[in-house]
Amino acid sequence: MAGSNRFLSLLYRKLSSLRTSVYVLGVLCIFYVIGTIFPQGGDINEYEKAGGRFLEAVRLFNLLDVFNTPWFLVPAFVLFLNVSVCTYDRFLRIRARRGAAPAAYSPDCTVHLALTRAEAEEEVSRILTRKMRFKVLRTGTDWTVMEKGLSYRWLTWLYHAGIAISFVGFFISGLFVREGIITLRPGEEVEIVSTMPENRGWLVPSDHSPPGFKLVLDEFITEYTESPRLDYPKDKRSRVAIALGWKDLSYRLDEDSFFPKDWFSRLRVVRDGSTLYEKKIEVNDPLRFEGYTFYQLAYEQRLKLRVGERLVEAEAGKKVDIPSIGTLRFGPLRTGTLFRLDGTTDKITPFVTVKRLSGGKTEELGRLVLNGHIRVGKSKLSLVDFEESSVLSYRYDPGVPILWVAGSIVFAVMTLRCFGRWYELAYRVEERDGTTSLLISIRSKGLGADPARVIRRLSHHLPGVRS
Repeated sequence: MAGSNRFLSLLYRKLSSLRTSVYVLGVLCIFYVIGTIFPQGGDINEYEKAGGRFLEAVRLFNLLDVFNTPWFLVPAFVLFLNVSVCTYDRFLRIRARRGAAPAAYSPDCTVHLALTRAEAEEEVSRILTRKMRFKVLRTGTDWTVMEKGLSYRWLTWLYHAGIAISFVGFFISGLFVREGIITLRPGEEVEIVSTMPENRGWLVPSDHSPPGFKLVLDEFITEYTESPRLDYPKDKRSRVAIALGWKDLSYRLDEDSFFPKDWFSRLRVVRDGSTLYEKKIEVNDPLRFEGYTFYQLAYEQRLKLRVGERLVEAEAGKKVDIPSIGTLRFGPLRTGTLFRLDGTTDKITPFVTVKRLSGGKTEELGRLVLNGHIRVGKSKLSLVDFEESSVLSYRYDPGVPILWVAGSIVFAVMTLRCFGRWYELAYRVEERDGTTSLLISIRSKGLGADPARVIRRLSHHLPGVRS
């Protein structure tokens, strides 16, 4: 029994030690560095194909998912215990300190008064409590201790408590988080099932059911802005003239100089055929519903082409082999609204640029407009129709509200600690050789604190101050 108590006492001392925090944080920093070197969430086979180094170590220690490995989670849990025990230990110390007898103070300032000792004690107490808003912490001995402002000790405890709460949020996220990617085609009701391997928390089963609602993409909207291109001269003399400032840079604005400005998805949340919620989302403005958050990630464009009497489908930005024509690559489909530099707007007639790839060379075939055509050899290539799909990333994370609360606590506490004002003032009244003296010892924390100003105010309000 005694051995068990000694072990628990040793464990408590280690977990409440700042040195333990430093050591564990050092270990975690090593994992953070590893996480920046190796692509987290990557596939080991793709990593091998890309010529990744230290392949055996990456496989053995699962370095492509290092933040879900035991070697990271164990020190993270130790840090959580360390912060929790430190918070509890500091709380006990603060409570014990408030009731303890005052320590020995050395005066920072002495004020001589033309008052008796009893009058001085009454006046000092009245001025500090009523006019300067100090609160009494400890009395009954030679020194009376008062405090003003948010207690620095309690702020420090709240900071530790906020860190501990954030760890709770991290663990809840690790247990229950779900995130993935879904692709919405116009008008289709889509269940929240990832089109890629879903990232799940440790307690989420692989066969978990999707939520009881679906998403519908009513419209995908693209906005473009004109983007002038630098018309950089090819001859050396003109370049030197520009470098020396003798000639200004010039820009040209081609009809293809469109730069994507923003993408929007007009979404509906439906359940059993009824619309529950609608929102037009864009990058950094997601849709949130029943704990899920949907972000605008990307989009896909599918082209419907006609070659002679045959219909061919292709994806914008990718290659497609078409008999009698060869290998073609279609650029991004331009459609939507164009915001011109002069402040006007135009509706873009949908078009796509076409290139032919042959023998390592690229041949520009021109612009293919909706319901228009271009000639490629003896074949006529027409753009019949197109379809734009919205690609969304989603995340369900019940730990986020806890992290918001914890982060707000930590931010508020750090702000108050840095810019607030806290004073601990101890005073004692002495009477020697017919002279009454007020001895003041003052401590302060925070950039807004000014101990000299407190002493000046106290001296100003005290009657009978002798110079």
